[in-house]
Amino acid sequence: MAGTVHPTAIVDPGARLGEGVVVGPYNVIEADVVIGSGCEIGPFCRFGSGTVVGARNRFESHCSVGAPPQDLKYAGEATRLEIGDDNVFREFVTLHRGTPGGGGVTTIADKSLFMAYAHVAHDCNVGSQTVFANGATLAGHVEVADFATIGAFSAIHQFCRVGTHAFLGGFTVATKDCLPFMSTVGSRPAKCFGPNTIGLERKGFSVESRDALKQMWRLLRSKKLNTSQAIERIEKELGGQQDVDCVLEFIASSERGVILR
Repeated sequence: MAGTVHPTAIVDPGARLGEGVVVGPYNVIEADVVIGSGCEIGPFCRFGSGTVVGARNRFESHCSVGAPPQDLKYAGEATRLEIGDDNVFREFVTLHRGTPGGGGVTTIADKSLFMAYAHVAHDCNVGSQTVFANGATLAGHVEVADFATIGAFSAIHQFCRVGTHAFLGGFTVATKDCLPFMSTVGSRPAKCFGPNTIGLERKGFSVESRDALKQMWRLLRSKKLNTSQAIERIEKELGGQQDVDCVLEFIASSERGVILR
């Protein structure tokens, strides 16, 4: 299928558009931009140099894609934003390139939804099938694993991680890592409220897996055990269960600490 470029759009000759790309009115696509086949770009979007977009992504309108990072140390170096396939970016979403000090690239994988005004800062790595509700914001160097949901107007502190299948409620301020499979809600301090049981059930997690996560959570929040003692009990009683092991590995690898209670 042949693509179309609206006559009011400005596309640099150094940009590359794949087959079937639709560029709406008043867009700006700079040099060294690659946009994959089947993408749809609504009006008033800007794609900055160093942006690589995969196939079948949709940009609704007024998106800023691959703008320079908001970092005072940044001095105009060539850095990247890499986006996978089948994502949806709604109105006024902002996505920034990486910085030399953070590896030079911001990455977004596949099949995610970014609602209006969501923001992904420099050097972030976002997995597949995530959901960013309206105004969800990542500071620099944040990692968001597959299947995570970031609630409306939530903010994730720089260098924090959000685990797989994690759920963050609206207006959450996360200054530590957010556990996989768990619901984390609140502002200064945010608190973990245990497994997102309804969400996990909807996603097809087995009863056995959900029960193991619940047992793990009871031990983690026990007033009779500190975190180290709880982890020892979990390893002894629930070790080998895939999702439980995932949480234990996440805790062990945390550099900022995790949000528990």
